[in-house]
Amino acid sequence: MNKPTLIDLPGAIHRISSARQIVLTTHSRADGDAIGSVAAMRRIARQNGKDVVALLHEIVPERYAFLTAGEPLGVWSSDTASSILSRADLLLILDTCSANQLAPLDAMIRASSLAKLAIDHHITRDDIVDEAWVDDRAAACAQIITRLCDEAAWRIDEKTAELLFAGLATDTGWFRFSNADATVFSVAARLIAAGARPNELYERLFLNEITPRARLIGAVMSGFELHANGRLAVARLTRDVIARSGATHQMTEDLINEPQRVGSVMACILCVEPPDDGPIRVSFRSKRDIDVAAIAARFGGGGHARAAGAKINGAIDDVARQVTQAMLAAMPRD
Repeated sequence: MNKPTLIDLPGAIHRISSARQIVLTTHSRADGDAIGSVAAMRRIARQNGKDVVALLHEIVPERYAFLTAGEPLGVWSSDTASSILSRADLLLILDTCSANQLAPLDAMIRASSLAKLAIDHHITRDDIVDEAWVDDRAAACAQIITRLCDEAAWRIDEKTAELLFAGLATDTGWFRFSNADATVFSVAARLIAAGARPNELYERLFLNEITPRARLIGAVMSGFELHANGRLAVARLTRDVIARSGATHQMTEDLINEPQRVGSVMACILCVEPPDDGPIRVSFRSKRDIDVAAIAARFGGGGHARAAGAKINGAIDDVARQVTQAMLAAMPRD
């Protein structure tokens, strides 16, 4: 498989500046960073005279709905996708360069003659685009877009700052993950100066759970298993548990972080059964020492050294057994 051509920051600015009609998108099951980045980039591009269409693969989850309430993001449709792509002169994909995360549109995207650029901070780089500007040291795509704006002298207004701060904050676990380095705090300060209000965003993002999601959190915390003398937590969410909670599969985002509250846990796995007969969605996390991106890659997935994921075919218990064995094999000895 060919890899995209890696370009530098000036190259990315030139590609975006040269386009007149841009289609913006991101990975499926868009999280706070993906949604914030797409919505922010749409504002930035429009302020610079571009005709922009911004589309997600699903409707914005309720947790993030306030971010786009005034300017809703669209959703891809198989009936109109080809027509939308044919009218643009740049497809800009944010927060991913993975074909699997763009399914089922990946084949259509590959077949399109449209210029395709990815802006990303993950290590997985497929041939889904022609060019990519990647900074895998960045904690969030929102961090990269902030740098892009500053380099290109594109204004970050108050709403754009809110969107980018939300992306930065969610991908760093409100600045408590190991990816929250000095640069992240510098970018956060930059966005606060531009108008982002951290106290209000924290309340909307982290103190605003609905009852079904709270029940899902309880199901994870009451049902996870411990292995390797308490160093590995493994949780499962079946479709029945999700349904009994009155929740949706969108509400499972970030639940993998809950068992890491246990002091002995240094790594965590969450297996989520899909609503249909599709693959099991597996999330991997580690506090330190374990490269979970390498483990996810063994199952066709990818991500970061401390946060990764994969989609694996099979029954949930069988999949959980496979990934548990892989994680145990990668863990350092006591």
